[in-house]
Amino acid sequence: MRTIELVARVTPDSAQALWYELESQFDGAGPKPALVIDAQAVRHLSAAAVQVLLVAQKRAQRDGGTLSLITPSPECQECLRVMGATSLIGEAVA
Repeated sequence: MRTIELVARVTPDSAQALWYELESQFDGAGPKPALVIDAQAVRHLSAAAVQVLLVAQKRAQRDGGTLSLITPSPECQECLRVMGATSLIGEAVA
């Protein structure tokens, strides 16, 4: 299992870096990893960050890996609620 800790402010720039990190985990042959996104430090998620997480969740589902968002801060939960992406919270995709 690979854990990725999100920063306090996930801006479009850091969302792009997150995408590259997640994408590298899905590339290549062999078993697909179990990815855990730790969101306890998050105080702000940009729309780009939410989009990255949703696309990565779908990619994990499609490719046979797993992706789950754990320990979301209250601010992270509110950002996800406002953007209609609460399905990310605590959901493991197999």
